[in-house]
Order: sequence, then structure tokens, then C-alpha cells
Amino acid sequence: MKIAIDTIVDYSNYGNRLQNYALQKVLENQGHEVITLKNYTHVEADEPKSVRIKRLLREGHFIDKSYRKIVKKWKGLRQSKKYNALRVQNFVAFTNTYIHESNYEINQDTTDFSFDEDIDCYVVGSDQVWNCNFSRFSSFDFISFSTKPRISYAASFGINDVPDKFVPAYKTGLNTFDDISVREEAGKRLVEQMSDKNAEVVLDPTLLLSPTEWLSLAVNRKEYTEKYILVYFLGSPTRKDKQYIKQYAKKRHLQVKQLVTYADLDLWVADPAEFINLFSQAEAIFTDSFHACVFSIMFDKYFEAFTRHYDGPSMNSRLETLFRDLGLEERWHRNDSNYQEIDYVKVKERLAQRQRESMQFLTRALSAIER
Repeated sequence: MKIAIDTIVDYSNYGNRLQNYALQKVLENQGHEVITLKNYTHVEADEPKSVRIKRLLREGHFIDKSYRKIVKKWKGLRQSKKYNALRVQNFVAFTNTYIHESNYEINQDTTDFSFDEDIDCYVVGSDQVWNCNFSRFSSFDFISFSTKPRISYAASFGINDVPDKFVPAYKTGLNTFDDISVREEAGKRLVEQMSDKNAEVVLDPTLLLSPTEWLSLAVNRKEYTEKYILVYFLGSPTRKDKQYIKQYAKKRHLQVKQLVTYADLDLWVADPAEFINLFSQAEAIFTDSFHACVFSIMFDKYFEAFTRHYDGPSMNSRLETLFRDLGLEERWHRNDSNYQEIDYVKVKERLAQRQRESMQFLTRALSAIER
């Protein structure tokens, strides 16, 4: 079949680009022809704090600061504009190399859907395609423009509750699906509350590929000679969290590498393939990111997950589901220094079972459509 993936397309978000690649790869491995519908959106919920400076300045949040501090921030903005452009350029290059995007773009203003004639089936997911807090959210993520078969794979709401005003749109959209799978238990509950459909909880597609398949993206990448821990926060870590991480590294004589911060411009512009490379070589990972936890598990790394601090509803549901599935509930950072190691033999046994169950859903759903 010719399958179109409908997902968030964000040329600045590692998890977004890697889940898109993984779902494409899994579908192609099953013999399907796959494209991703191009609909570029930058999702502010995953925006690191440092990137928000320009917007905050425009909104007047720094008007009470000294002139010197304002000038300093503006100088930083001139530099950040250059590196932000290079970052997006590298993400686009990765996308052009590894992801088969459509040569047309759809958005809420699109009126020409003639491409639908060439599509046999739509797969919606993964990522937070059904998060109504995102400005991009629309009926398009329920494929309202088509009558073709559709399923969701690991679609995520990213939230635990849906405001009443959005419930009718969800009910209408969800009831058009042939099969529904979601990424977290909260998503299953929401689907079954707001529609007549059942939902199955499956793994994020990034967990369906093997470490070898992921490392194929990092061939000929830099081999780091120094040992390091990797820090990747999408929210704002507390001062106490920062001190804890610093002490962990100091005690073990490890360098600290940080993603998504202007403090390390080389890593700020790193593309998704370098993201894989960094995780594969790290000694330990400290993060509030779902996909950072995924790749820590993929490469058998010590890691600790922190609650994300940002202005918005909790996004912990997907991590809670993942940790419960794999017996990793103790990976939440608890403010103590027990440094409990991970029994990856047991983790990988549970992961293999969940992989089989997730693939069974996908194969069954697509086979039903083909018949």
C-alpha cells in the first residue's frame, strides 16, 4: 500500500524527527511505500527556555531590567539567530536524507486535496498529534479531508484531560478511524471516554528499531575520546537539580555535555543523527525528555528522569506508561543519591514482549485495511 504518515513536522525537535523516521522505517520494512505529509510547525511546548528570549523581549518582559542587561540579551539574540538558522538547516538536511516528505504542504488553509487520490491509507502518529493545547491542532489530524482508511499508531494527546469545548471535535474525528493505538494509558482512557472506539497502548516507534538500526545513522560520526554525561532538558531544571547533576559528574570525573542550550553552540546545531551518536557514547543521561529516556534505554545507559518544569500541563503520562511497561519506575529522580543501576537484561526482555505486541497491532490493523 501507499501510506501517508500524518504527524507533527518540526525541524528543531529531536524526538519529532526520530519518531517520524522510525515509523517510516517500520512501515517500509513491512513492504509499504511511505510518505510523510509536510506540515511544518514549531511546537512551543518543547521549546527550550533560552529560545524564548526574543519573544519575551518583544512582549516587554525585560522592561524593568537595566539597560546593560537588555543590550547583552540583544547581542545574544543576534548570535542566536545565526545558530538557530544553522540548527534548522541541519534538521532539514537530516529530513531530506532520511524522511520521505511530500512535495506538497498541507495546513489549515489547504483546499486542494487531490493528493488523496494516490493514498491508500493514512497512519496518524506518533508524537502529540492530538494535543489540543498546540495551535496546530485541527481536524486534519483526524484526516477529515479524506474518506480513505486510517489508523493511528502511538498517537499522543500529551495531556491527561481534554477541555469540554474540544470534546465534540475529538468524538467526531476519533470515530472515523479503523483502528486506534496510543502511546500512553491516559490516551487510551481519553479515546474510550470521547468516542465509541477502543484503543490499544503501543510503544513509541523509536522503540521498534534495534540499536544497530539506529547506529547506522551515526556511521562516520565523531568518536568522543573524553568520557561524559549528557544533559538534555526541555523545561527548566531547578538549581537543586543542576547541583545534583554537577556533583554526579564531578564525583566520577566526567565532562558534562548539554543539548538545547546556547552554552554549547556545537551541540545546539547538532542534527538528529548526532543526537543518536551522543547518546550511544554517553556514560549517563539526565533529562526530562521522553525520547531521551527512550534512547538511554536503547543503548543500555544509566539515566535519571526529572519532572519537567514549564508553563503548561504535565506531560509525565507517556513516561509513566513507558516505565511501567519496562519495570523502570525507579528511574524518576528522587533527590537522593542512591544511583541505582539498571538491570537491562530484564528491561530488554520486557521491551521485546512489548515490541511484539506493538508490531502485532500494526500488522493486524494494516492487513485488515488491505483485505
